[in-house]
Amino acid sequence: MLKLLLSFTFFLFLAAGLSYGIHYLAFLYFFPEASLDLINFSYKFNVGITLLFTSSIILASEHLKEQIGFIFLISGMVKLGIFFFLIKNSEHTIDKTVFLHFFIPYVVCVVLEIVYIIRILNSTNFSKDK
Repeated sequence: MLKLLLSFTFFLFLAAGLSYGIHYLAFLYFFPEASLDLINFSYKFNVGITLLFTSSIILASEHLKEQIGFIFLISGMVKLGIFFFLIKNSEHTIDKTVFLHFFIPYVVCVVLEIVYIIRILNSTNFSKDK
C-alpha cells in the first residue's frame, strides 16, 4: 500500500509538472501579456485535492474495498464543487476563453486517479470475502 501511494505521488507530480510546463509555455507563446493566475490556481488546486483524496482512498482501500468506486465518484463531485465555490469567491472567472485552464489539469489528475483506482480494484480479491 505504501509503495502504491509513493508511486501515485511520484506520477501525479510528474504528469502535472509536464502538463504544467507545456501549458505554461504554450500560454506564454500565444498570450505573452496575459495573467497566469488561473492556470497556477487550477494546477495547485487539482494536484492538491487529487493528492489528498486519492491518497485517502489508497490508504483506506484495505478496509473499504467494496465502496472504493462510490468514494471515487463522490470525491469527483466534491472536487468540482469546491473548485467552483473557490472560483466564485475569488477574482477569477470561468468562461469559454479560459475553460481549458481548468479542464487540462483536471483531466490529467482524473486520469491518474482512474488508473490507480483500477489498480486497487484489480488487486482486490472480492471472491474470498464471501
